[in-house]
Amino acid sequence: MGGKSNVAKTTMIEAIYSPALAIARQLDGSELRVGDRGKWRIAITSADPVRPRAGWFHLRVALADANGTASQTPIMTGIVSGGGRGVKPWFECRFYPEVTTAEGITFDARGCGLEAALIDRLGELVPDGGHLMVEYESPGQSMTHAELLLRVPPAATHLGALMFHAGFRGAFKDWYISEGGHEGPRKLQANKSPNAAAAAVARRTHIAELTDFIKQPLPKGRADGEIVARAQNRARAILKEIRK
Repeated sequence: MGGKSNVAKTTMIEAIYSPALAIARQLDGSELRVGDRGKWRIAITSADPVRPRAGWFHLRVALADANGTASQTPIMTGIVSGGGRGVKPWFECRFYPEVTTAEGITFDARGCGLEAALIDRLGELVPDGGHLMVEYESPGQSMTHAELLLRVPPAATHLGALMFHAGFRGAFKDWYISEGGHEGPRKLQANKSPNAAAAAVARRTHIAELTDFIKQPLPKGRADGEIVARAQNRARAILKEIRK
């Protein structure tokens, strides 16, 4: 639905003491710059407690126009946690490649670079030791799903490369089987290393996996071959960045 940005009302205790809401407020109103394609602002249209979880909030994240009016459909939905008890803050999200504005115009948010810009912003909000988990089973993320099925290293997939660029350069995990806790569709998790030693291990692992991947022959099928070729190009770019 359209409307002004609104980090939803909560109890007074939650409003004062919730690290998750503090993170949500930093996200709300953030400007997303996409080069010469204009600039947009994030509008959180709802932030509802996830019961019975403590400190988790479900967000609906829209794009605001120049008047501050939120888009009809979100660019992202998901959960933010402020962490606690040794766990650092994290996001669990679903991204929507297409967004419908308040005026009813649907446009390619991914093609405009807004998906990447939003993930970059999340990377600024999650500290070392935190993580970002992104659902890839929905139709809008079929590219990443297909890449993982073809054994592309997680960091070289569409979503993985965006998360890596945003600073999530620690270990990756493909949650292709739900394992207790807060279950749901398949997700790709990218971590921020908690310290320099863990970062060095992750760096060596990424270099080894991506170097091996770019040496592999392409699948014989044309469609699969094109998917893997694009992923290998991403892997080369990541390796070049890592080795700077």
